[in-house]
Amino acid sequence: MSTRRKPPLSLGATVAALPRFGTDGWRAVIGESFTFDNVRLVARALARHLAAGSSGPTPVIAVGHDTRFLSPEFAAAAADAAAGAGAEVHVSPGHCPTPALSFFVRQRRLAAGIMITASHNPPAYNGVKFKGPYGGPAMAEMTRGVERCLHAIAGGTPVASQQPAKVRKTDFMPAYWRQVERFLDTAAMRRFRGRIVFNPMYGAGRGTVDVFLRRLGLDVVTLNDTANPGFGGLHGPEPIAANLADQAALIRRERAAVGLATDGDADRFGVLDGTGNFVQLHDLMPLLFRHLVRTRGWPGDVVRTTSMADTVDKLAAAEGRQVVEVPVGFKNVCEQMITRQVLIGGEESGGFGYHGHIPERDGVLSCLLLIEMLGASGRTIAQEVARLRRETGPFAYGRLDRYGDMDRLRANFDALRAAPPDRIAGLRTERVSLMDGIKFYFRGGGWMLMRLSDTEPLARIYVAADSDARVRRILAAGAKRLFG
Repeated sequence: MSTRRKPPLSLGATVAALPRFGTDGWRAVIGESFTFDNVRLVARALARHLAAGSSGPTPVIAVGHDTRFLSPEFAAAAADAAAGAGAEVHVSPGHCPTPALSFFVRQRRLAAGIMITASHNPPAYNGVKFKGPYGGPAMAEMTRGVERCLHAIAGGTPVASQQPAKVRKTDFMPAYWRQVERFLDTAAMRRFRGRIVFNPMYGAGRGTVDVFLRRLGLDVVTLNDTANPGFGGLHGPEPIAANLADQAALIRRERAAVGLATDGDADRFGVLDGTGNFVQLHDLMPLLFRHLVRTRGWPGDVVRTTSMADTVDKLAAAEGRQVVEVPVGFKNVCEQMITRQVLIGGEESGGFGYHGHIPERDGVLSCLLLIEMLGASGRTIAQEVARLRRETGPFAYGRLDRYGDMDRLRANFDALRAAPPDRIAGLRTERVSLMDGIKFYFRGGGWMLMRLSDTEPLARIYVAADSDARVRRILAAGAKRLFG
């Protein structure tokens, strides 16, 4: 269960504002602060930061983009600006998934990557994601360095070109597909029985999951397969239950076995079962973890964000694997994946990364790996979830997203942090974690997490409990305290 309210007409952006980076890059309203001038400024700042560091005087970077309004043009502007500031640039000739860009950066040992995307945000937004040379989200050190250069350039410090501008068009997809095929057990995938409905949500996942599966001889139906910057009237291309009603109806009409969806830049995914019901990512992570353990035998622990349920912890403990809990944002998962052995790392919003691949969310690979798991087991996804629930106990989850006045949200949020209530929805608070936002753990089980967005005037409330009724009750009580 996930609900959201639409944003207010004015999102509070300032035309003159310089880009500000949050947990996953910079996102802003197109034509307000997300302008060609600011995109060029960001690209020049990245090139300057890289040239001043260990990358050498001629850093090489890659630039990709999604299907949003003007994304190809913004990508071209970023590429030209970075090249003019002394970088050598590979730019994708068409839209591509974020993980394809990330893999290209790591495989070619480039200095960095730029992805023009606002991921799941509303159509009015676009954004920039930075990728490090390891093929994952940029760490805070890189982001702070780019911000320092950005402010220096905006303040008038000249950027001298180290070489003539050099931009070449390079298709990132062939190398990515070779990597995906090496990772997957295609023989197991071919054993999958039933029709699959794939939904790229008008985004950069177009022509990925469905094409790969058809090449294996599987039966796939695709919807929302055009490059539509308005995302068919959706609030945003996020693969959550509220946005997949058309796919659920098609699954029932086609009598399909499973539905797969990717978000706007295809680094996250969502799954529907054969009745069109949304499958919780909290269930998918432990299921994919166990599948990898049993079929690959790979070493490695588990990393999950604090917004993810602890179901995977129980399976990990049975396998003798440790679980590391980190703040929300895949860069926190990535940081663990590049410093220790991690079999699977993930977040509640559908972004999973895997050992043997890249320390990056990959919605395309996740969709395909799910088909491998079902082909290997011979069970439906509903049967897999029911089996998991019998092992680990009842579980229900809900998320509430609500836009509002940021000053009021911040005031209410700070008041709750300063004086956490002893009871919420009649449940006694056993302990409170301030690792990321405010997380209330309730006596007898269940929790509620409250967070404020870094990229939008938005607050989120996440709740896990043992029943849908209890989830609804806790969400309502949390909303009253945070939004009231």
